[in-house]
Amino acid sequence: MTIWAAQPPPGPAQEWAEYATEVLAHAGISHAGSDAGDAPSGVVLVTSPVTPADAETLAAWVEQGGALVVTAEPGPLSALAGVTTGAASSTAQVTVHGDGTDVWTHVPPRPLRAVGGLALTPAEGTTTLASWPDGSAAITARRHGDGVVVTFGADVLQSIVRIQQGFAVVADGVPASDGTAPIDDDILKAEDGMALDLETDRALPPGEGPVPDDYTHTYPPPSAVPMFDQPHADWWRSLLLQSVWWAAEETGVLVPWLGYWPEGISAIAHMSHDSDGNKPEDGQAALDAFADAGVQVTWCQVFPGGYGPEIYEAITAAGHEHALHYNAMHDADLASWGWPQIRAQYAWAQAVTGRERIVSNKNHYTRWEGWTEFYTWCERLGIEIDESRGPSKQGTVGFPFGTAHVSFPLAEAGAGRTFHDVLNLPLHTQDLAWAGHASIRDVILDGAQAQHGVAHFLFHGPHLNIRPMTRAACVELADEARSRGMQWWTAERINTWERTRRGVRLDVTATDEGWTLRVEAQTPVTGAAILLPAGVRVTGPDHTLTQAVRHGRTFTELAVDLPAGATTWSLTR
Repeated sequence: MTIWAAQPPPGPAQEWAEYATEVLAHAGISHAGSDAGDAPSGVVLVTSPVTPADAETLAAWVEQGGALVVTAEPGPLSALAGVTTGAASSTAQVTVHGDGTDVWTHVPPRPLRAVGGLALTPAEGTTTLASWPDGSAAITARRHGDGVVVTFGADVLQSIVRIQQGFAVVADGVPASDGTAPIDDDILKAEDGMALDLETDRALPPGEGPVPDDYTHTYPPPSAVPMFDQPHADWWRSLLLQSVWWAAEETGVLVPWLGYWPEGISAIAHMSHDSDGNKPEDGQAALDAFADAGVQVTWCQVFPGGYGPEIYEAITAAGHEHALHYNAMHDADLASWGWPQIRAQYAWAQAVTGRERIVSNKNHYTRWEGWTEFYTWCERLGIEIDESRGPSKQGTVGFPFGTAHVSFPLAEAGAGRTFHDVLNLPLHTQDLAWAGHASIRDVILDGAQAQHGVAHFLFHGPHLNIRPMTRAACVELADEARSRGMQWWTAERINTWERTRRGVRLDVTATDEGWTLRVEAQTPVTGAAILLPAGVRVTGPDHTLTQAVRHGRTFTELAVDLPAGATTWSLTR
């Protein structure tokens, strides 16, 4: 797959187009940028405005059977795309059409939040795949000669990043008008920078509601309240991938990709624990609850104080992961926002746990300031995966940052880098049956499964100790996820898997009989799942083939233990 060479950005503005490489890398789709004079090939993704000369080259190529996906302002490509452009949108909801098109295999059940984009007016012969609120097209498809063009008027890449990473946190956010999400609490936290809208992007869990007129934000919740029930960023990612696979299928191109998880696994679950209070009796209660649940958790250790050596040794013996729970709540010395403070707390966690290499963190109370500075601190410490971005209020549970997937954050404009080397692992809710209504559990599991991501549930020792309903909810949650085929992984295991699978490259070369698939792995990968178009036949080194449905599309899953180095297979239809 090719990302068509972009013109240099016009100034210091954030270059959202750069995020295309992260979307493709996470999907395990090998890709390359085009150089001046290159001929287009495979599926071409246009992420930045092109020159008139580029447009002529791409038009001739599409007419001869090329596949083009445009996520940038079409400009000189407008005639090829069969659209004219209209007014710009800063943010709005987009309705994706499920009927009358064969492009989509999986569509969101209700409108998606788009951040940025242009209205499109389709010409005759151009199909509207999604619409803005005023009825203008937000995504279109058109056949041109023997080829196809899909055009995103909605800024799909900016939408993914903005929803996942939000805006810089500099002040309290605006609370929900129904009182269910009082985020204006004089504490700067991740939710204060949300791009999703509390009034229009939430919904009640199925079968619940309405919210009582006298609702107050108390614990446990007096009723179910609206939640961020849909992972908007993941839906945008899915729509972009679906357009690539459709364009490839229509033009006879093969685009293999690497399953997000090992063979046969469509989604996983993650449980974390915060050691708030550091009381040994709470720590022991948590150990007992997790033993009953049969889950190894990421145990986030919070400064100041500590459980004492017996509890820390028991946590290690049970196979739980020791992580940092960075405290910037101003409730103790060193408990404030800043590099010296997190550095000191990291050293404290190393000392009390006896674990030198701590790779995971979650911020106490989901504290956050700025946009991405925190990731630079993680990089300096050696923290490789952070799970701070999630809810602190009943009305912000679910997918407040629109995702169940791990991802590398886009760096700020002018930072001298494109991405931060810290995986973001989203948090979805805290303490079922205390901080979150029991009805949200299955909505979160459903959303993570639908997008093949991670469902992340947090518990606290004090609630597992003194609140029987929360303890029971923890054990029932563990059983429910396993009954769905979801395995429970620690953050460290997720981090190791994601970084290992990103060392795999899939290359396809056409032959007289079909294709040669060459897989290059930097290190061995046990249980790799290579997804190929349904019906493809495979010959070569030991493997198994099954059918797998991902993003609503049926694929042939080539399951194999990859050795380091290159392995090749022959593919035929």
